[in-house]
Amino acid sequence: MPSRVAVVIPAHNAAATLLRAVDSVAASAEHAARTGLDLRTEIVVVDDGSTDATAEKLAACAARFSVPGPIHFKAIHQINRGAGPARNEGVRQSSAPLICFLDADDEYLPAHLAVCVGALEADRSVGYVWTRRRLDIDIHPSWGPSLDRSTVMNLCVRRIWHEIVKGFPEHPDFARYGAEDSFYRTVLEALVNGRGLDAETLLIHFQPGNSLDRQRAKLSRPISEWPGDESAPPTIVALCEERLAYVERLKAERRSG
Repeated sequence: MPSRVAVVIPAHNAAATLLRAVDSVAASAEHAARTGLDLRTEIVVVDDGSTDATAEKLAACAARFSVPGPIHFKAIHQINRGAGPARNEGVRQSSAPLICFLDADDEYLPAHLAVCVGALEADRSVGYVWTRRRLDIDIHPSWGPSLDRSTVMNLCVRRIWHEIVKGFPEHPDFARYGAEDSFYRTVLEALVNGRGLDAETLLIHFQPGNSLDRQRAKLSRPISEWPGDESAPPTIVALCEERLAYVERLKAERRSG
């Protein structure tokens, strides 16, 4: 049977970069086929309340992938709720047992899907895998491992574990403080076995105003010199504690069962 993966892309006012992101997923799926991996890929883009030409770009993508084949494209439109809720909605409206994420202003390198899907298919004891990322700006090398373990765009996770950890947090404070990705990774790591892969498969682009831009000053300095980010608000702390307590209950039930 073919392997199946869904790639979920939240898009908010992403008309300038969306086609590049979608093209990179298609190119990665085609690369996987050339390596001999029988792969069916769902590309699910969630238009998160865009006011630019994102909808028109999505229509062009839908036309491109309208012929049945190994790549299936789906566009979803919703009010603006942030990347975490958009990713959750994209997962809900997909069906593949493996899930990847990509932001609309970044792109996969060709090997991404073959490397991630191949690793999960080869070892059923692993719940998720992650790869290394490349940035198109210079950062201090001491940040590399931390970034690899805090983003979700270099991640491929089994659907069952995404559902068990209840997906991404949807409280608006997580989007406001840019904490959705680290929260998701922390909860996954607390519950299930993951594996880092020694492959650079993700390209993160600098765009004015995006997450990389906001962190540029921090990333230019050694990680040991960074005093730390501002304290998280009580809502984030409480929700993190609640979700991690839930994970500990699940682990206790698994041990006793």
